[in-house]
Amino acid sequence: MHPPLRMVGVASLMYDKRMHFDNAGRFNGKNRDGYCSTAVRLSTGDQHAPRKFSNAWPVRNHFLTDWAGRTILLLTAVLSACGRGGIASPPVPPPPPPPDQTMDLLNVATGNGLLRLSGSAGAGTLGAPVAGGFDLDNDGDLDFAMGRMQASPLGRSIAGQVDVVFGNGQIAQSIDAAVANSNVLTIIGDGVREATGAEIWMGEVTGDGIGDLLIGRPNYHATVPDRIGAGALTIIIGGQALRDLATNNTALDLRSPPANLRVVTITGAAALDRMGFWMRAGDITGDGVDDIIVGADQEDNGGAVNSGAAYVIRGGPHLDATLHVDLASFGSTALAGHILKIMPPPGSDEHHFAATNALGDLDNNGRAEILVASALNRAGGILYADGADPSTAVGKGNNPFGTAFIVWDDNIPATTSWPAGFEFSVDNAPMTVTRIDGGSVPGLFTNDKFGEELLGGRDYNNDGATDLFIGDLSGTGRSDRTLSGLGYVFFSAANLRNRNFTMSNIPVDLNVSTIIGPAAGTITSDTTLHGDIDNDGIDDLVIASPTASPMGREEAGIAHVIWGKAGPWPDVIDFEENSKPSPVDLRITEIFGAHGKMSNNDHGDTLMYSAASADMDGDGSDDLVINEMRGNGVDVGALDVGNLIIISGATVPKE
Repeated sequence: MHPPLRMVGVASLMYDKRMHFDNAGRFNGKNRDGYCSTAVRLSTGDQHAPRKFSNAWPVRNHFLTDWAGRTILLLTAVLSACGRGGIASPPVPPPPPPPDQTMDLLNVATGNGLLRLSGSAGAGTLGAPVAGGFDLDNDGDLDFAMGRMQASPLGRSIAGQVDVVFGNGQIAQSIDAAVANSNVLTIIGDGVREATGAEIWMGEVTGDGIGDLLIGRPNYHATVPDRIGAGALTIIIGGQALRDLATNNTALDLRSPPANLRVVTITGAAALDRMGFWMRAGDITGDGVDDIIVGADQEDNGGAVNSGAAYVIRGGPHLDATLHVDLASFGSTALAGHILKIMPPPGSDEHHFAATNALGDLDNNGRAEILVASALNRAGGILYADGADPSTAVGKGNNPFGTAFIVWDDNIPATTSWPAGFEFSVDNAPMTVTRIDGGSVPGLFTNDKFGEELLGGRDYNNDGATDLFIGDLSGTGRSDRTLSGLGYVFFSAANLRNRNFTMSNIPVDLNVSTIIGPAAGTITSDTTLHGDIDNDGIDDLVIASPTASPMGREEAGIAHVIWGKAGPWPDVIDFEENSKPSPVDLRITEIFGAHGKMSNNDHGDTLMYSAASADMDGDGSDDLVINEMRGNGVDVGALDVGNLIIISGATVPKE
């Protein structure tokens, strides 16, 4: 079978029997009478086997006959007419090449390889965080959850709630959160405007092998003394008791948890500290148990307003209990010796340090580094606490360009306990800290909130060294793509140790790929996840453009799957359709959100504004646990409530 005819050039047929083609199958620009025309190359699709055509051009049926007498169908061709004076018209640019692969969620039914938890309570317009990949009820299957910070359960306005789904090892369910389900546990916030579920995560923090759930309650109202909006992190310790509540269709009310359930709540030190704004889990000490990092991004330190602070909580059996820890007594609480406070440098007014944080092993020693940023730009940040002035809730920080810090594990004792009242600032740490400030490279990028996304600890280029991703959702790509979003992959991240630099002047010995969003306003790199999605032994990176408009669907969103590969990545990875890397250099699959904006009350799906990854069905491929932040629920009135979806990694097309 001959390869199909491929046309490079133009698109409508103007027949002239006197046209000349050279031996490469290319029209030579003139016919036999000397009239000029635009050259068009006809290719069989094999760049190494150009076709040779005769002068005979039977016009019927638009066929060309080659020297061997074989017939090739000419689909369309254009031989443009010349301008006056015999000057050839410029060739029409070729149509944009299709992406390597696409997966359109509009055409993927819930079933084998796609799971959807449809929202029902509270608008998802400010966020619908998701988490997954741990077994919370110890039944052998991995579970997942979605936060609904604007839900108003039991008449408690914007108290927030979290829906936990106990998995069954399959990615094939369709679940309506509005319908009672013995596999779904609803967790309800305590107070008005508490915003429970503004961020959630999972980890194994007690050492018992059972997953645990971390819940942010950034507007929690602490008492004794009274502190509006102090915020809290609540840790729900996993076990059978959680599943029993779901089986009995009983909600878990954080105002009065049952006595047989272990709950740890850590409250902010002062009013409006916003403890619990962001958190992640990972093993800092190398003991095999996850530790926790959590931000209080509006804590004041050293006279600097809203400078922020990060708290690191050591995991272990000391968390396997019911505890209330008040950070107003930092150094003398039940967690003294198991908690660390990290502060920003002096003069960090309104920098909101630790509004984003993460844990990841960057030097391959089995101990995670602490990743912290001063780079707040978060929709949910505008939710103010009950009784507080609305202006006290900040959604965007005031640190120009943004800053990311790496607190290396040599700062953290690997002993069974730490000093009581253990604290330091990043500019006066015991050991190694890396500081990277955002910047600008003319014509390529300008940072706005460098560090608003942090992800580390996986190896994307298969060189045996782990890598680091840093995102800037509101950065400007090229010179004119405002809010396109930017991302950076720092390969062999251990090389960042003992470095301090700006992105305007990246050290030449560092291997960095710059990622640019496809268009203005797509906020690319707002969210990322990683894992071995195709089960080939190399980690893959998935980057969101939540407000991109694929197929003309306004704000439906795109998830760009960059397939890990052995060897170097391009220096610049531009997601704009005509600027993408060649598939020879890097393979990218795009997952399209299903629904675009219909009205101001019915926005596009905003795909992947939050994400996690894990092998949810045990097939060896990591799966995507992501959201449709403003997706619609099942009920016709459930507009923009937000949904959770799980996409089987095995179903994401690559070749």
